[in-house]
Order: sequence, then C-alpha cells, then structure tokens
Amino acid sequence: MPEAYDAVQKFFEDALAKRIASNPARAQKIGGVYEFVMDGQAERTWHLDMTVPVVRQGPAPKMGVRIRMKSEDFIEVAEGRLNEMQAFTGGKIKIEGNLMMAMKLRDVLRPQGWGP
Repeated sequence: MPEAYDAVQKFFEDALAKRIASNPARAQKIGGVYEFVMDGQAERTWHLDMTVPVVRQGPAPKMGVRIRMKSEDFIEVAEGRLNEMQAFTGGKIKIEGNLMMAMKLRDVLRPQGWGP
C-alpha cells in the first residue's frame, strides 16, 4: 500500500474515529454527512456522518458536502502543515455541496479543544 494511503487510513480510522467517539455530543452538534474523495496515491473515499457520529470507508449514502483532494494534501491539512483556505483558493481542495458545512471541518480535523 502506498505511504499516503496508510497515513489517510490511519487518520480516518484511528485519529478521527477516536476524536468523534470521545465527544459524540459535539460531533452531533456539528452535524451533517461529509464525503472525502482522496485522489493521487491513495485513491479512496471515506465518509464522516456527524449525525450518528461514525467514520466509514466508502461513499456516503447521502452526503451534504463532498471534499475532493489529493491524499497527500489532505494529510498536510490534517497535520496543520497546509492551511485549508490556501489549499482551497489554490485549487487543491474541490468542494461540492454545502459550502457552509465544509467550513465546519476545521473543528473536526484539528484536535485542539476537541476533548470530552
């Protein structure tokens, strides 16, 4: 498996799943269903259903926003090495659906202040 796939999979299945499980009320307050389509070395799709909350590999049955980007760029954003707004304006992030919902992702992807 490519290195980028390992990093993306670890982020979704490990870090993000644990984060939302540690504070499901906060996740539900954010709400919505997010679909992440990773292009590049790790071509995979993940979805984050904040109404339940749960993280799963594969497309969302019904999503509010789809975020499409290279897996390498996603890891850069998730680790704070790439600003998401700069990535968006630079064309590294493509957003389909509810743009306001997509803006809530900063709270989800960054671990600061997420605790129970």
